Amino acid sequence: MASKIKFGVWLPVYGGWLIGAPIEEPEISYSYVEKVAREAEDMGFDSVWVADHMLNPRKGEQVSALEAWTTLTAVAMHTTRVKLGHAVLCQGFRYPAVLAKMASTLDEISNGRFIFAIGAGWFEREFQAYGIPWGDHDELIERAEEQIKIIQALWTQNRVNFDGKYYHLIEGVLIPKPVQKPRPPIWYGGNSEESRQLVARNSEVDCWFMSSGSVEEVRQKVSDMKKRLEARKLEYAMYAFTLVAQNERGGENLVRKLAVNKPSTVNWALKPGLVGPPAKIIERIHEFEEAGINHITLLFSSTLNDLRVFSEQVIRHLT
Repeated sequence: MASKIKFGVWLPVYGGWLIGAPIEEPEISYSYVEKVAREAEDMGFDSVWVADHMLNPRKGEQVSALEAWTTLTAVAMHTTRVKLGHAVLCQGFRYPAVLAKMASTLDEISNGRFIFAIGAGWFEREFQAYGIPWGDHDELIERAEEQIKIIQALWTQNRVNFDGKYYHLIEGVLIPKPVQKPRPPIWYGGNSEESRQLVARNSEVDCWFMSSGSVEEVRQKVSDMKKRLEARKLEYAMYAFTLVAQNERGGENLVRKLAVNKPSTVNWALKPGLVGPPAKIIERIHEFEEAGINHITLLFSSTLNDLRVFSEQVIRHLT
C-alpha cells in the first residue's frame, strides 16, 4: 500500500540546519532558494517551508538569514502548485490583524496555496536585537492563542470586536478575504505542555506541527493529543533532518562529520531516523505514518543535491 504522507521541503535560508556546523549549502541567497522551490514543485513535493527568524539561529547571527514573509511571497510568484508555509511564524514579529491582512493577500497571490503556521517564539536574542517585546514562556503562548482567534475571526467575519489580555480590536474589517474557503488551514507549532493545551482547546487549529523525535515518541505525542481531542479531527506534522546514504553507518558518520561531532546536534539529526540507506528511510516513513503523522517536512544538508537524491531513491519507491 502506497504511503499517504505528504512531504514538505524546508527552503535553505540559513546555510544549513545543523547547529554549530560549518555552512553546508553552496550559497545563502534568494536565487538558490527559488531554484530549490521550483525543483521541489517539479519533483512532486507537496509543500515548501520558510523558517521565520530575524537572526540566523543555526549558523550564528553574523551569517545571513533571509526574512521569511518576503521570501515566501517571492516563492509564491515563481511556483504554481506547491503549498506554501512558514515553519513557523513567530507571533511576536507582527500584530495579529496586520498578519491576517498579509496572509489574506499572500493567499490571493498564491491562488489559495497558503498554509498559516504560527508558534510562540523561543529565540530571545533576536527579540533583543530587533527591539521586539519579549515575555515568559506562558505569555508568549497566550499571545499566540489570541492571535489565532483574531486572525481566524477576521478571515471569516465581516466585523470583529476583540477584547483580550494582549490585543484589542474595535470593528475590525478585513477585505479581501482569503481565497481558500472558509479560510486557510491553521497549523500550530510547539511541543510544550502549554502548547499542547492550546492545540487541544482551540478548534481553529487544523494541524499540530510537533518537533521531531523517535517513532515511539511521536506515537506517544499523537496518542496523547487524540485523548485530549475526543472526537475532533486533527492532522499531525513533524520535521526531520534527512540524509540518504549508502548504508546506515555511512549516514551516521557523515552526520558526525558535518556536525563536527557535537553530541546534541548529532542526536537531533539522527533521532527521527531519516538518515541512512533508502530502505531504512522508507521503513521509518511507514512507521511514522502508522504512528499518525500526516506531513513530514524535510531538512536537508545540501538541499538541492539531497532533494534530488531523496526524490530519486525514496519518493519514487513510496508511490
